[in-house]
Amino acid sequence: MIGRYCAIATGVRFIMNGGAHPEGGFSTYPFGAIPGWQRAPMPEAASRGDTRIGHDVWIGREAMILPGVTVGDGAIIGAGAVVAADVPPYAVVAGNPARVLRHRFPPDIVAALLDLRWWDWPRDQVERAVPAILGADIEALRRARGETHGTTG
Repeated sequence: MIGRYCAIATGVRFIMNGGAHPEGGFSTYPFGAIPGWQRAPMPEAASRGDTRIGHDVWIGREAMILPGVTVGDGAIIGAGAVVAADVPPYAVVAGNPARVLRHRFPPDIVAALLDLRWWDWPRDQVERAVPAILGADIEALRRARGETHGTTG
C-alpha cells in the first residue's frame, strides 16, 4: 500500500517478498533452480509481510525499500537509503541500513498531525488548508478541520 500525497523520486525500488532468499539451510544458493544440479525443492523464504508506505511520505532518489517494511506517515527517506526496518512517523532516515537521523517535529505535533489526518480530508478542504500545511501551523490546521484551540479529535 502506498498512501496519499507521497513523493517518490526516480529510481526508487521496492523489493517484494519473492526477492528474499531462504535463510534456514546451511546455504542460500538456489541449487534446485540451477540446471545440472539435482532437482531438489527450494525451501520457501519466510514472508516478511506487506510493505506499507504511509501518507505524505517523501522517498528520495535510488532508495530501496525491503520487504515487510512500514514507513510511517510524514516520513522522509533519504536518497540512496536502504530501508530494512520500520520507519516511525515523521522521521528522517538515511544510509545503508537506513537509520533515523532526526524527527521532523516534536512528539506533540506528530501526535496532532496523526490525529488530524489531513490526507483523508476532501480535496477542497485540503486545498483550503495548504497554507497551514506548508506553513507548519498546527493551530490553523486544527481550525481548517473545524476544531477549536487546544482540542483534538
